[in-house]
Amino acid sequence: MKKTSSGISFIEVMTATVVISIACVGLMMGVVHARSELHSLEIKERATEELLNYMEFWKGRVADGRLSPSERAGDPDGDAIYLVGGLNQKNSIEARLYYDLRRLNGFNEFGSTDFTRYELECWIKWSDRFSSPGSRYSSRVNRERKISTIMTVFEL
Repeated sequence: MKKTSSGISFIEVMTATVVISIACVGLMMGVVHARSELHSLEIKERATEELLNYMEFWKGRVADGRLSPSERAGDPDGDAIYLVGGLNQKNSIEARLYYDLRRLNGFNEFGSTDFTRYELECWIKWSDRFSSPGSRYSSRVNRERKISTIMTVFEL
């Protein structure tokens, strides 16, 4: 005669536990990945805001017309800012803002002009260790955003 039992065996319980555990690990990996992508987008948005503010500052300085020779040469060292946190904080992200100002000649693709024109290029660089995979090189992953404009200065 065949014996039947009405209940759940230990093997069935362990199989269900393994299946549920695998599903939970997959969900947690998805949540961690989504959180790091959101953090990366937040940092990129903050960097873009800082870059736009920096560009507006230098557009105002060029329009003012009182640039010193060192300001006309650009900034190869960059200005340090913090996108997240601050000085000596554990999870802070430091960025550097740069600009380059070039005076353009009077010739362009549409002919010649008598106006004074400048090309202003601004960029920001930062290292986002949260968006890269964890390794000994993860802090060396650099991000960069650039914008540029051409300004015409009208002499009064």
